[in-house]
Amino acid sequence: MSSDKKKQLLDQLRALAEQQLSERTQKRDLAVEKMQALGTRDDAETQAVLLEYLTQSENELLRPLAASRLGEIGGRAVVRELLQRLESDIEDDVRILMIQILAEIGDGDASLTLIRMLESDALSEVRQRVAMALGKTGGEDAFDALINNLNAETDKQVRQQSINALGWLKNERAIPDLVRIMQTDTDKETQTFAAEALGRIGSERCYAPLVDTLQNSNYLPIVRYYAAYALGLLGDGRAIEPLQAIIDTPSEHSWVAQMASESLEKLNA
Repeated sequence: MSSDKKKQLLDQLRALAEQQLSERTQKRDLAVEKMQALGTRDDAETQAVLLEYLTQSENELLRPLAASRLGEIGGRAVVRELLQRLESDIEDDVRILMIQILAEIGDGDASLTLIRMLESDALSEVRQRVAMALGKTGGEDAFDALINNLNAETDKQVRQQSINALGWLKNERAIPDLVRIMQTDTDKETQTFAAEALGRIGSERCYAPLVDTLQNSNYLPIVRYYAAYALGLLGDGRAIEPLQAIIDTPSEHSWVAQMASESLEKLNA
């Protein structure tokens, strides 16, 4: 290719990039303008407008702004509207935004619909978002659905988000399952999710299995790293001695020793 043709091609690509940037800037400015026009109102009319933006707008930047605003408004009326629309035929990206709103609001009334989606929705990303949302909406039904999902789910990322949600629910009944996953699961990343969830539950029952995992060099360094991290989340003063022992061991893996040091700082603060 001659230098003139190369220059012509580069000029065309540059012009196309500038055009795309200009169009995106215009869409962004329009989206912000529409949000500002609504002011701070949270009445039924405002909610209706936001729901229309969320479900019907072709401006992909307006949809997440509307979703964020609906999450801030919250309330049973918004939850009811979202649940009704989730049961209808809507685009997947809109369903995902709706699930995020329900997670932000955290209303237990959403749990039954979300549980059905966790059990049957065909799209992995939707089930991931649903699992995360159930960790916020809470309730015994949500807990049972997430525990069952650990055994029935074949998608690794959905399982991981179910584990994450169980940590946020802080229900001690999850501890045996999470300990089993932390110590025996065949996927190291899933093991780390279980360790962190145990730290978030915050029960003294989590202390012994986390320390055992930290001290056992048969576990991968990344799993022991997260066990050390979880002990910092747990906040149990008994962890000071085993964490210090990890730091003082010259042959210890650097990742594990570094996280032990950071968790020790948390406990000593």
